[in-house]
Amino acid sequence: SSPSTFASVATSAMLRAALLLALVAAAAAFTAPHSAGLRLRSATPAMSMKADSMIRVPEGVKKALAPAIAFAGAAAPAFAEGTGEALGVDDGKLLIPLILVPLLVFLSFQGFAANQDNEDFFDTYDQRRR
Repeated sequence: SSPSTFASVATSAMLRAALLLALVAAAAAFTAPHSAGLRLRSATPAMSMKADSMIRVPEGVKKALAPAIAFAGAAAPAFAEGTGEALGVDDGKLLIPLILVPLLVFLSFQGFAANQDNEDFFDTYDQRRR
């Protein structure tokens, strides 16, 4: 046997061993951690809360209100953009372009729309022709 054949067999065996080790490590990563210290004392809840009986909200309103509250709570940080200020504006000078640019685009579009004819483009299409 030549030295190159021995080296290729040894390299192949090392690659197989490394692959097996990687597979075992990947499988071990998906197991749940063992924590003997975290056990429930009892199955009953420690505290319960009751709603006030004076306020009656219809079922339809309850169903609509729950996602609205969840969305508002989740969307609020998106509008602050990490600055803690509305729309992420932490300097008053930034309000000028924030308001001025959309206003100028809107006004220019209104001027463009006023100059357009309001004829229906598809009005001249003959419906009988197929």
